[in-house]
Amino acid sequence: MLQASVLLLIVSIWFPGAAKIAGTDGSLSFLLALFCALLSIVAYAEIARRLHRAEAALAATVLTISAFIIVLSLLSMLHADIPIRTMRAVFAQVFGFAIIPAVAAISMRPKGLVAIDRIVMAMIIMSVATSCLVAIGLGDARFADRAEGYFKHSNQLGIALSASVPLVAAKLVASRRHRVLLTGCLVAVLLGLVKSGSKTNFILGVAGLGTFFGLYSIYMVRRKQRPVTVIVGIVTAPILFEAILVTLQSLNPRAYGLLSLQFSGGEAHSVVSRQRLWSISIDMGLAHPFTGVGAGQWVEDIAPHSHNLFIDAFRTLGVPGVGLVSVMVLVVVAYLVSAVLRTLRDNAQGDHATEVNVMVLGTSVCVWNYLVANQMSDSFGPSTAAFFWLPLALLMFYRGTQRTLQPGLESPKVYAGTGSQLFQH
Repeated sequence: MLQASVLLLIVSIWFPGAAKIAGTDGSLSFLLALFCALLSIVAYAEIARRLHRAEAALAATVLTISAFIIVLSLLSMLHADIPIRTMRAVFAQVFGFAIIPAVAAISMRPKGLVAIDRIVMAMIIMSVATSCLVAIGLGDARFADRAEGYFKHSNQLGIALSASVPLVAAKLVASRRHRVLLTGCLVAVLLGLVKSGSKTNFILGVAGLGTFFGLYSIYMVRRKQRPVTVIVGIVTAPILFEAILVTLQSLNPRAYGLLSLQFSGGEAHSVVSRQRLWSISIDMGLAHPFTGVGAGQWVEDIAPHSHNLFIDAFRTLGVPGVGLVSVMVLVVVAYLVSAVLRTLRDNAQGDHATEVNVMVLGTSVCVWNYLVANQMSDSFGPSTAAFFWLPLALLMFYRGTQRTLQPGLESPKVYAGTGSQLFQH
């Protein structure tokens, strides 16, 4: 039941506009997240004892910080202009309590690796399905020069796709079958990014793709494997980049024109408006430095959030809020950097070890893309928060699996009732 609930949750997060209850976007996703949390968090105390200490510490840290953010958000209802909007911040954090324990619990069951692979494939399938709907302009996914798909804004669609591109690329590289099909999936997601018209997320998606393949090339060079593939990749990378730019110019000339303006030294309207928004938000935070204006509150009557994760936390929850968010981001970034560096130095042999290492690199870039995207848009909103928590949970899973495959480690202990030794030390 837990696995089915997580899969349903993945489907729902790609259609927040269609998953409404009482007119509120993503309400069905939130209810599914609560259900997943209730199913998994009861058994999480036992599961946590089987995690490697690094993954257990990360989970405990980020979920504790999330709990404090929830408490601060609820307390801010006492002085917020629109108290009900404080629940936006609560919804975003609840996804963490749903996804991290659920992924850990699923991985501990018999055939846990197969179940996690289903979760990855569900994310890929939904990203491709959304991109295809945007490309053909079906229903609410109509396209002019910006498409929001089934999200509320095009930037949210861009964040979801830019955080998914590295996952598709990682699965393409790691898979020994269906590579032609997965290549088509990667092209489809890139096309969805082009159609979204989100300039920041287009750049992030392409840069993230380049970062992943760059890390993979370093990994292969260090292992002295597939030198011809690495050389071909280096030669074709500029050609593919130019092809992507030509595609953007052809299918979304507005976005291409604005990018050209910015890179030529000009100032696009969106950049100027964000700078003004950040200035106003900082002033609002300085006026209420210890309490903020309340979680989820509008920036005057201009925008629903500050389009920057840290500035929005300072504006809405004051110094305590931005402090908590900063610690969470620093801890997560330190973890993913450590995971990438250790993967590049990993000497474990075999196809399974290579597949796990590739997925560590891919999910690390996914988490990074989401965090960077939230410095320009969405500010960790409930419509996209799952695209942070899910790649992070997958990264923890693959990193834990990686530890059991590294040479020189003690054989993991066998626990009664578990069919998988993933995550075990």
